[in-house]
Amino acid sequence: MAWQSLVWGRTTLRVHLARVETLEDLREQNRILRERLAGALASRGDSLAQAIYQHIPPYVTVINPEGRFLATGRTSETFGSVIGRSVFEFIDSAQHTVTREAYARVCATRQPVVYESNALGENGEPNHTYLVRAVPVIENDVVTSIVLIPNDITDRVRLERSLAQSKQKLRFAVAATGIGLWSWDVAGNEVIWDARMLGIFGVPVAPTTYEGYLALIHPDDRPIVQRIVDQTVRTGVYESFEHRVAAKEGEAPRWVLATGTVIADKDGNPTGLMGGALDITVRKNASAQLERAQRVEVLGQLTAGLAHNFNNLLGVMIPNLEFALDGAGGDDSSLPAVMEAALQARDLIKRLMSVTRPRPATTFASSDPREAVERALTLCRATFPREIQFRHAPPEDAGRAGGDIRAGIDGSDLDQVLFNLFFNARDALERSSGRVRFIEVALDRVEIHGVRKIRLRVCDNGVGMSPLVQSRIFEPFFTTKPANRGGGLGLADALVRVRTAGGSIDCQSVEGEGTTFTVLLPETSSDGEVARPVPLANEAAQPGTILIVDDEAPVRVAIGRVLRRRGHTVLDAASAEDARAILLAHGADVKLVLLDNSMPLESGPEALASLKRLCAAPIVMFTGGAAEVPAGAAGLLEKPARGVDLVRVVEDALSAARARSA
Repeated sequence: MAWQSLVWGRTTLRVHLARVETLEDLREQNRILRERLAGALASRGDSLAQAIYQHIPPYVTVINPEGRFLATGRTSETFGSVIGRSVFEFIDSAQHTVTREAYARVCATRQPVVYESNALGENGEPNHTYLVRAVPVIENDVVTSIVLIPNDITDRVRLERSLAQSKQKLRFAVAATGIGLWSWDVAGNEVIWDARMLGIFGVPVAPTTYEGYLALIHPDDRPIVQRIVDQTVRTGVYESFEHRVAAKEGEAPRWVLATGTVIADKDGNPTGLMGGALDITVRKNASAQLERAQRVEVLGQLTAGLAHNFNNLLGVMIPNLEFALDGAGGDDSSLPAVMEAALQARDLIKRLMSVTRPRPATTFASSDPREAVERALTLCRATFPREIQFRHAPPEDAGRAGGDIRAGIDGSDLDQVLFNLFFNARDALERSSGRVRFIEVALDRVEIHGVRKIRLRVCDNGVGMSPLVQSRIFEPFFTTKPANRGGGLGLADALVRVRTAGGSIDCQSVEGEGTTFTVLLPETSSDGEVARPVPLANEAAQPGTILIVDDEAPVRVAIGRVLRRRGHTVLDAASAEDARAILLAHGADVKLVLLDNSMPLESGPEALASLKRLCAAPIVMFTGGAAEVPAGAAGLLEKPARGVDLVRVVEDALSAARARSA
């Protein structure tokens, strides 16, 4: 037998412990001890000790060094008495090693050890987390038992895990948006960036101060950034804004959307800013592309209207000039020059229209590169600055450049390619100084891998390009020019046209020396269709009655004059409504209708069906804007037309109609 004093608060209980030989003896001894302790506390009125005893967790226990229960604070309602059972029955198996190591340290050091353990909850619920303090009980310098004082921290752990998961989700969300995070301590002038910010600004190291941050802003946008930051510090309200990042030479500027909030002290005074930055370069480029596309669309509409009016004027001038040149209107030696100017004006309008309208589908396309070079040189010499010299020695025969049967290059395409190359050379020369500036054009024939090619070279001695710029010059909308000097589409358009023809463009450039573009186009032996000359004064083989429908009276007069000289009978109408009235009266006599494409109130294509119902004659569209023959029309005559073209189209259509009716 042994006597032992147990101290609980201000209560000391001297108990007599009998020898424990069986598990039942141990449980009985634990019951007696608990009852005596409860009675002693009640009789002495120690309220603090009583409160602690009544509310002590059931797992405040005493175990032996091997982990068997010797005593518990009170009997668990869920598990009942656990005296004699192993503590490891209630601990997650994954925690057994950690727990044994903790008990071993207690015995070895005879000092309390704190460890974390996953075990069953008081109500038997699994996955509870405890922070356990293991306190040694020492007798004769030996640890005879260990007091376990567990603290259930499950709610805190779950909260921490939930918070960690929320942070992880937030990081994923931020990463998915591509937003870079930043903060600025105003008082200490300390700037902090995350890794994403470095990528957005294209720098390896983050700035540490506000001034360092400003140095990374595009110079033109720094005043905007400073104004907004100053306003934010003054008012406590952060306005989101867009700005450009300072770009390296040759690089296109990147755009950033900056957004944030203000950190204020208890008095509402701003002490710092924090927020995010988003790279919106792609969005800005897309917006710019849409804006350019809209401008091109508007330009196309304006060009079409302008071309229509010019074509009507030229449609009067050209036929009358042809009469004069034939001797019907005089022998003035200046008339050929006037005729040449009118034809150049007509070609200029055609080139303007080719930019804004789709090209017609064709089975073959070819062009004379010598003529294309001469046309481009003539226009550019007249419009480029006088200090730019043009150097060109035309070859005897450069062949005809063209594509295969499916994707060829016609004269307007080759003209556009040359204009784009010349404009690019002009811009490079205007940025150079201190020397004679020139554009040199060379045209010859070469053989590459046994294939004959037409080679066209355009050289300038302008500012040249860096390798980085040179690698991107054919990208749509990429440009190093000011906003009012182009949208970055010229070279991209030239590349598309040349590749469609089965050719290629190569660029060689050296900064400070100049640039050379080399265009290779497949050579073709076919000359394509050539308009056969028609003597206007001769009478047609089989004259017929022709109805001219055009809202411009001078155009009707000029066309009618040409057709009457060929022996045709001409009727004319100023509108589709007038044409229907004429056809109702003379529909059987009319052998062909020449219908203007663009008229007020009712256009040619809109009136086409109603006119066809009133007569069986073929209808030829007379137009300066249509690219393809409308369904139901017999042909297309481009406005303004020379007399020979007018006669050829009209009489070919009449012959075809007679052949079908034969």
